[in-house]
Amino acid sequence: MLLTSQNMNFIRTLPWAHTFHEWIRIDAPVLIYMVKVIIAALLALWISMKLNLPDPRTAIFTVFIVMQPQSGLVFSKSYYRVLGTIAGIGMSLVIIGMFSQDPIWFIAFFALWIGFTTAAGFKYRNFQFYGFVLAGYTLCIVALPVIETPLEVFDIAVSRFSEVVVGIMSATVISDIIFPRRLLDSLISSEQERFHNVLSTLADSRAVFAPFDESNPAVSRFSSGVVGLNAVRINSSFESGSDQKERQHYSHLNHEYMNLSTTYHSLKSIVAPIEKTELMDALEYLYAPIVTALETRPEGAVNPEDLSRMIGELGKAKQEVQNRFESEHSHYKENDLYISAAYLIIRLLNELHNHCATYLSLLKHRLSGAASKELSRYVRFSTHTDNVLVALAALRGSGVLLFTMMFWIWTAWPYATLTITMAVVIGLLLGTLPSPIDGVKDFFKGSVLALVFAAVYDFYVIPAYTSDLLTLGIVLAPTLGFVGWMTTRPKLPIFSFGFVFMFMSQCALDPYYKIEPTKFLESSLAALIGVIFGGMAYLLVNFWSCSLTQQRVSKILRQQIVSACDGALNIERSALESTGRDLVQQFSTQGRLNMRSSRLVFEWLLATLEIGRAILTIRRSLKRLQEDFHSIHFTMALESIKHFFESPSQIYRETLLERLDAALMVLRRGTFPEEKGQRRRYETLIIEFALIRTIVFNSTTFPLLKEESCR
Repeated sequence: MLLTSQNMNFIRTLPWAHTFHEWIRIDAPVLIYMVKVIIAALLALWISMKLNLPDPRTAIFTVFIVMQPQSGLVFSKSYYRVLGTIAGIGMSLVIIGMFSQDPIWFIAFFALWIGFTTAAGFKYRNFQFYGFVLAGYTLCIVALPVIETPLEVFDIAVSRFSEVVVGIMSATVISDIIFPRRLLDSLISSEQERFHNVLSTLADSRAVFAPFDESNPAVSRFSSGVVGLNAVRINSSFESGSDQKERQHYSHLNHEYMNLSTTYHSLKSIVAPIEKTELMDALEYLYAPIVTALETRPEGAVNPEDLSRMIGELGKAKQEVQNRFESEHSHYKENDLYISAAYLIIRLLNELHNHCATYLSLLKHRLSGAASKELSRYVRFSTHTDNVLVALAALRGSGVLLFTMMFWIWTAWPYATLTITMAVVIGLLLGTLPSPIDGVKDFFKGSVLALVFAAVYDFYVIPAYTSDLLTLGIVLAPTLGFVGWMTTRPKLPIFSFGFVFMFMSQCALDPYYKIEPTKFLESSLAALIGVIFGGMAYLLVNFWSCSLTQQRVSKILRQQIVSACDGALNIERSALESTGRDLVQQFSTQGRLNMRSSRLVFEWLLATLEIGRAILTIRRSLKRLQEDFHSIHFTMALESIKHFFESPSQIYRETLLERLDAALMVLRRGTFPEEKGQRRRYETLIIEFALIRTIVFNSTTFPLLKEESCR
């Protein structure tokens, strides 16, 4: 019997309908993922056994490493795992061929390579870092076991690469044919949710003019998701059927959202301290047309017709806001606070109109393939990593390698190579976590539990209940499914990684069953010692303290302002925005910042973005102004900004405010140029200098350490 719409409506009214829908939405994807992991792992095991590869465990381990809920993530991670494996194998052949008979140079180049891969893994984003991680510890896996028999390095290299490829092929094929989940669908859903959040927040004037309330989600709604959605967009390019034009739309939406976010928070930080006065009433009056225009916003799924209608209303609001600003301008023309806030309101409306137009273009492209807005350029998401912290990461990676090498030499323990490998793995893989020490603890716990499972399998289950590949797969399936389930738990990713790493290292999954109790115990002990050594490295080279994080962020952000004063003029706002947000995102997730210090760092970022953008705009306007309208006061103001942020002090701050006042006085008392373009640049100078003065005058919003917020 076919289900009619009446039957479907009846089913939705049943008591268990909500529970079933929730199970489909939350639990069913986890179950499907577990099934996919089991099938892919057993397929890798079967292929490895049929090809008589020496270590099928590597293929199974690769499945667990690259398998992700969405296909795009699987393909992306697989791609970089192949590149990292090739680089690691290539370096193994080089270092064995050149230095196998010279231990000093062997260790020196080994340490340099590990330091380089640790630093590169720390510097790069997304799964690019994983490629460098693989290049680092692949050298340990391939080169160390054959240090006394160097001619065997080719056999191990070929075997390692073959096993990795088998695991990757198994994971990617199964991920793409069994209930595939596209990463692009997740991107679409996230972008739609973010777009609704933007409209609903800006439609409420209280979200702009009410005092800061940390419990209000509107305050933090514009401060997250930028870096994460950019990573999703990049990884979605690995999916089949990926549309380059669509990804370009998402890139533009992300950068436009960053602009909106900065403008919104800058406006909020300026108007929040203002009491309910005539000035506040004037600003609310100026913002009112935006609220009116957004009353027509679509509440449910966005369609082109409703969005086009709202964009038309926003166009009318732009003219109305401009008219209101011009009518009030004569009354507040020398009030820097009003000029700054009014400029930000106008800029917010323009950016919102542009953002909606890009979103409409995306909708039309998805429906018909014909975009309504020509995207004239490709917008890059720039990143920034503190070179000091990169150097410290390299020092930690090389240091733990040298220490474990010394441990191997001093003890002459044959299994110390496992200690070296495990310490390097810990140093490479966990270095980008928010709390590496906690990650090491979770990894250690997972490893200990895995040794118990491996012992049960090696000494009891496999010899007693397996006789062929079929029975081996049957007895392995529950544990493989258990590991797959753990990888979906938000609090267990490192625990599950430690479990699968150690289980695959110690479980007897060789082509021919062989197990030695002494070897099992010694290799297990060596691996656990390596985990401990890796954790000790994080204790000794611990550069992620809250106070140091704030110092580094403050210095880097101030340096960006200094660079804006005398650096290149071709820096685009998108580069400033993405670089700053990536920097703060990295420090916020890895710098052990509490809620108070994280909020302070975010305020520093906003001030830096606004001041840096304003400086570049001023310099470009001055360059295009006629020489008759140049003034030494403008140059002196820019020099004062540079000196203040190079060496912050109260004297420099007072000097800066005086020179900003002098520059504004010259602009306001002078004669405006007759030519329209020149006049517009003259007005731009007034707005930008007033905005800088407003930000600097509020001494709590720019990157200077005035208080201890880490307590």
